Amino acid sequence: MTKPINIALGALVVLCIFFMINQRSQKSHSITGNAIYVGDSNSVFRVVLSEGEKEIELIRTDSTWKISNADTLIIKDNQIDKIFNRILTVEQEMLISSKSEKWEKFGVDDSLGRHIQVFNEKNQKLLHYIFGNSGSDFQHNYVREVNSSDIYRTNNNIFFLLNTDATYWGEIPPKPKSEQTEN
Repeated sequence: MTKPINIALGALVVLCIFFMINQRSQKSHSITGNAIYVGDSNSVFRVVLSEGEKEIELIRTDSTWKISNADTLIIKDNQIDKIFNRILTVEQEMLISSKSEKWEKFGVDDSLGRHIQVFNEKNQKLLHYIFGNSGSDFQHNYVREVNSSDIYRTNNNIFFLLNTDATYWGEIPPKPKSEQTEN
């Protein structure tokens, strides 16, 4: 082999070694989390979202979801999917604090946060979390389980999905075609 080829191979080996060292150090900095709900989505029959005095209740009957106390609205097609694919799968990534004095700072106290409660068919509570959206971090939220003082940062921002407005979840059903042609 000629000298330039030996130098090139040596440089390639050194670059490969640096690459492997970098990959190993990157893996040590990755954060893993636990989803707030790990149960079966078929066991969820009622979801209650609340913020302050406002509350909305979504109830499943067979395979159909409805908004309680809003009989004129039907659930928007993709909204229930957001509960199961985004809200309940959000992960508690990193423990921020275990001090209850910090709840207000991170917006996870009972009065400032947005609550989500999930119940099964027998009306047993499966989970109750409080989400806060405090600070300038728009990619994450803070979350606390009701019976815990631990505050976690979430892997995604889902705060806006915990909306208590009935028109966010439902819409007025379209008029039947016979009524549309008469107008």
